[in-house]
Amino acid sequence: MKKMIVNMLFVLYIFSIPTMVLANSGPVYWDGYPSSDSLVIDDNTPILVESENLIFDFSVRDEFSYSINGQVTATYEMVNPKNEPQLVEMVFPFVGRVNSFQTDDIVIKADEEILSYDLYIGELVSEQRENRRTDFDFKKIVSTITNETYQGNYFKASEIGKHYIIDVMPTTDERVNIVVDFYYDSKKTKLITKGFNGLRYENGHTKITAWCNGPETLEIFVLGEDIDFKIIAYSDGDLREKTDLFTYETSVFEVGTKAFLMDWIEASKTEEHSDRISDIQLYNLYAKAIDQYFSYNIGYISYYDLLDKANEERILSLVYAVEFPPNAKKKVSVSYRTNGTMDMTKTVTPLYTFDYLLNPAKNWSDFKNLNIIIIPPEQAPHIVSSSIRFDKNENNIYIATLAELPEDDLFFTLYANEEITIMDKVQGNMKTYIGFLVFPALIILVIGGIIRMSRRRVE
Repeated sequence: MKKMIVNMLFVLYIFSIPTMVLANSGPVYWDGYPSSDSLVIDDNTPILVESENLIFDFSVRDEFSYSINGQVTATYEMVNPKNEPQLVEMVFPFVGRVNSFQTDDIVIKADEEILSYDLYIGELVSEQRENRRTDFDFKKIVSTITNETYQGNYFKASEIGKHYIIDVMPTTDERVNIVVDFYYDSKKTKLITKGFNGLRYENGHTKITAWCNGPETLEIFVLGEDIDFKIIAYSDGDLREKTDLFTYETSVFEVGTKAFLMDWIEASKTEEHSDRISDIQLYNLYAKAIDQYFSYNIGYISYYDLLDKANEERILSLVYAVEFPPNAKKKVSVSYRTNGTMDMTKTVTPLYTFDYLLNPAKNWSDFKNLNIIIIPPEQAPHIVSSSIRFDKNENNIYIATLAELPEDDLFFTLYANEEITIMDKVQGNMKTYIGFLVFPALIILVIGGIIRMSRRRVE
């Protein structure tokens, strides 16, 4: 019986290889996010936009991306019609991750002079919109631009807590599983831990664990009622075999919550965060995360939970200022990388769709003359769908010229062929069905065969 099961599983493996290769070669759908025009913070700005030259350059391919990405450069010809100088604050919102933000990815210029900017961390993308085509709420984005310290509902920045530091040292080459065992009332005590990789909790009885191969420093920050803990070590993960092959020393300090968290942020800066992100922005990001975790049942969060917050896709805003002399013109440009949505569920080769939000430009006093150039990539050189009409020149570059902003935001879809044929759709659907149906069907057949053979053996 066992031999037959092994043979059947081997057959299943052989027949599923094409499907497995298809699945492991990459995703069939990869969601991208829209790019956006810059917007002005002050709705009453007198600045006029005489023209915008918008270039999408996909000629240089990134081999490490599942979708096509390229360089977008938006250049604005702006005019101050007033007899007084104007200092204008502008915002460039985009979707990104705090821990992968690179200063080289975005360049802002005014008359070829590179401008400095401040980065503000906004809300999660999932909190901003329901689907990819829904416009971002720009008023809400602007409202999140602040340097005020976040005030928590479950803790205060000035609240004093106890910071326990536990230095552990195994006494042999064998690793040990350190356990900190205690009880706490989550309504009266909140906990932040670092260095631990396991948690067991039942009605307040808590065990936090950490495997130690060598010297390790473990940390517990306690807010509210203090905890009384004991430290035990085991040689196994099931916490059955105790060991005394370790030593430890415990230190405790009283420290304010903000000061404690800022120490952690400073320690993580070199490896996790760009130095262009201010301390207050990082503090607000993590303080809000702590507050959210404290609102849950057990009032507990780990250092690694906090770091995960830096890997979530959020609205990030770059705020910069441009000085306009009286009755003067300036050329302002923003250049950055963008990613499209890759969709291989409908066609034999991927569709790449790019969205660009033009409606922020409506905040300017006036806007005229939008010129768009798209330099497509070799693997998808044709536009098969778009929100506006493009003309293709002899160099396979697409161009559109509009006297004013279109009613809708811009989108365009790139494809390998000039049009999507019926055969493209048929082959795409067949590939999708094979990937999602063949392998599960084989599993069902094998399981059914095993059950039948088992019943015959019993009979």
